[in-house]
Amino acid sequence: MGGQCMIRLLVRGLPAWTLSIVCCLIILYLTLLPDPLNGNHVSLFEGADKVVHAIMMMGMMMCMAVDALRKKAAHRLDDSVRAPKGLLTVYMITVVLFGGAIELLQGAMAMGRGEDWADFMADAAGAVIGWIICLSAWSVTVRWLFREQQE
Repeated sequence: MGGQCMIRLLVRGLPAWTLSIVCCLIILYLTLLPDPLNGNHVSLFEGADKVVHAIMMMGMMMCMAVDALRKKAAHRLDDSVRAPKGLLTVYMITVVLFGGAIELLQGAMAMGRGEDWADFMADAAGAVIGWIICLSAWSVTVRWLFREQQE
């Protein structure tokens, strides 16, 4: 059994919304704890933390889309080849609000972190980039993830 087949089986076999919940918990851990990496900071370039914020929210958006794809495809595979733009837009707005809530919590918790508009803008940009990727890759992902069921 190849590596790609194992990944497909793992993703298809997970309980509903597992990817989204795990991704959400990881993001909360990394963004709300005062020093989640125990001082192991790598200085890449100025603004690298904004890139990290965008990547986290892009990942959150993509996890939500994969979970929605799994749920929809489990019921009607033929109808799930086209991306549900409305649903993905709701997910994108949810991820943007999640990023905003994190920034507000960082300011309110007074644990060495503060709210930052630039972080929020990076969160929003990551959610939009994730939305674009999800819309673009939806049908390809359906064909890859559920290949055996279609044959």
